[in-house]
Amino acid sequence: MKTDTKKQSPQQPVKREWIFVSLTVLVFLFVVIRTAWLSDDSYITFRVVENFLHGYGPVYNLGERVQAYTHPLWFFVISGLYGVVNIVFGRFFLAARLPWTVIITSIACSLGAVLIFSRRIAQDWWAAVAGLALLTFSRAFTDYATSGLEECLTYLILAWFFAVYFKKSENGKQISPNEIGQLTLIASLGVLNRLDIVLLYAPLLAWLLWKSRSWKAVGFAALGVLPVIVWELFSLFYYGFPFPNTYYAKIHTGIAQGVLYWQGLVYYLATFNFDPLTLLVITLSFVLVISLRQWRFIPLLAGVLLYLLYIIRIGGDFMSGRFFAAPFLVSVIILTRLELKPRELTALAAALCAVGLAFGVNPLASGASYRAAQLPASGVVDERGSYYENRGLLNYTLAKPFPDFPWNEQGWQRYNDNFKVEVLDAIGLPGYQTGPYYHVVDKLALPDALLARLPIAGEKTWQIGHFRRKIPDGYLETLQTGKNVIEDKNLAAYYDKLCVAIKGDLFAPDRLPEIWKLNTGYYDGWLKAYPN
Repeated sequence: MKTDTKKQSPQQPVKREWIFVSLTVLVFLFVVIRTAWLSDDSYITFRVVENFLHGYGPVYNLGERVQAYTHPLWFFVISGLYGVVNIVFGRFFLAARLPWTVIITSIACSLGAVLIFSRRIAQDWWAAVAGLALLTFSRAFTDYATSGLEECLTYLILAWFFAVYFKKSENGKQISPNEIGQLTLIASLGVLNRLDIVLLYAPLLAWLLWKSRSWKAVGFAALGVLPVIVWELFSLFYYGFPFPNTYYAKIHTGIAQGVLYWQGLVYYLATFNFDPLTLLVITLSFVLVISLRQWRFIPLLAGVLLYLLYIIRIGGDFMSGRFFAAPFLVSVIILTRLELKPRELTALAAALCAVGLAFGVNPLASGASYRAAQLPASGVVDERGSYYENRGLLNYTLAKPFPDFPWNEQGWQRYNDNFKVEVLDAIGLPGYQTGPYYHVVDKLALPDALLARLPIAGEKTWQIGHFRRKIPDGYLETLQTGKNVIEDKNLAAYYDKLCVAIKGDLFAPDRLPEIWKLNTGYYDGWLKAYPN
């Protein structure tokens, strides 16, 4: 008995220490529930989910195969879960099922990510608590732990990827070709969730392949990339284009690249004003890796750097902090894997959290009355604050629907209309509520393949992430009647070819040649000839 007591006694302090980790995880969960909300952009995907599950295909407007969502994996996850909810609950809770499904799924994904981080990534319980504190007090991370967008699943896949990576590379162990293939497969799921996240994975995977110098590793990596290849082939065949329509809507703007660079820097400054903790952590990950000469983290930093440069390249976003959430998570992972003493790491995390609390918004204290400030001149907004009054989980009551927003009624008023074409200023919640038989035209061109290929309406008509187009004369009548009456002959000719790809019979013999021509710029001359 004495021997057994001696064997068990060293385990007791460890168990007590991990109680602190569990409590910190519960604080994080508490914050995520308090800040849970749904963005308007998430309802664009919601409408596609409804159409998909009702047999109309993964489309926003019926009869037009246009990929209006940017996150295939997230789309299929919530479609599958919502389908199960429909089967289990039938017609109960009809008005709220999809929003509630997404809210709960988002919380579960974010919680899963921090659990993997604390148990499988952080080196010890000190590092776990410090890292969890940083994640909890980062506005970027907690704001998009829900929102209805794909970030929560990105968190989960990133945590899974690095948990596997650090386990396979323990004690400087060489990662085998098979393990490289496994990591590539996980990264591919992350890329399916959001294409541009490839920048965070690519440098590390490239480094592993270079270290392996094995054709076998290349073969396994190629197998790991298959999910992305299969999706791109499907997207090209079904939608007619390899990338989401939002990609084309945001590159065919005519805005000078220098202007976008400047707007990208503005995005950094605006985010720092909202959330200094997030950018400070990212910066410190670079400083500490270099100053401590922890060169094994250079491939991870290279991914973060690529993503930071990408943010500047595209001009940032209108949602404050959103694009920094994923690189922030990678930076926290780096900090908690560095060879820092527990007291040093704890002091660093405490100082960073103090700065965040002093100069930013405290997510822990964010309650039901949280509101955003007025729209700043930068065009970068506190998106959660803009919608939280009506779409925040804390504002839910049994006396009103969730979410409850003025656009709800606008959408329901259109629900029983016969097929009608209308230009809406916001296509998220209003478009979702109108139902499938209402053809929504968006001036921002997010679900519209033709408008996405036109330049913006003028220099003063855009806010970053919102690139407005002028509706061509005759276009609305064309959509209403199904007969091409677009007045400009060049644009009308281009639209005819576009319709072969997005409206024609999937297996029509002339469709694949037209898809090839559209993607290789064969008809771009007609677009250039169109006077904006």
